[in-house]
Amino acid sequence: MEPRLSDDPAFEDLTARARIREAAIRLFAEHGVEETAVLDIAKEAGVSGGLIRHHFGSKDGLRVACDTYVCSELVRFKLEALEKGKADPDFLVTFDARQVLLRRYFGRAMIVDEYEQWFIDQPGLDLADARACAAVMTGMTIGVLAMQDHIARALGEDPLSPKLQERIGLAYGDIYSPALLPRPLLRREGLQP
Repeated sequence: MEPRLSDDPAFEDLTARARIREAAIRLFAEHGVEETAVLDIAKEAGVSGGLIRHHFGSKDGLRVACDTYVCSELVRFKLEALEKGKADPDFLVTFDARQVLLRRYFGRAMIVDEYEQWFIDQPGLDLADARACAAVMTGMTIGVLAMQDHIARALGEDPLSPKLQERIGLAYGDIYSPALLPRPLLRREGLQP
């Protein structure tokens, strides 16, 4: 069992707003937004429920703040990983406990709006329907995250281990590789000229 956030010395160095956000991310990832009470978040963060309302307005406002933060952190992590990968052809993305937590949170949240904006902002992508791409990508990601325990069991890995995340990441790379899809299918689907 992981230590509670409030037991982590680094957690105490965070601002109250950041402690609330971190506690909410962890509890939302574990129990879902609907099953998590504001008072549970306050207790985990070591603050009052009123301070949550002060900083975020409501539980829904806190959820939106968490969604935005998690999405930006995952994008930042992916960009850093891609940059490191360019420098070393044998680079293997490593996932720490923080990344596992953020991915679990993401698995509980349907963050289509942020994904859609990411697709729109990518230079050189000419998508017919960025929203559909965002919804499908979110669904695929959530599917893998929702099935993480089953995938771990099938692969003989601990569901929280960085090794499992590495294997899933490599599998994504293989699946999305154009070499894996037959060329006629790529052309028919408009994925290749």
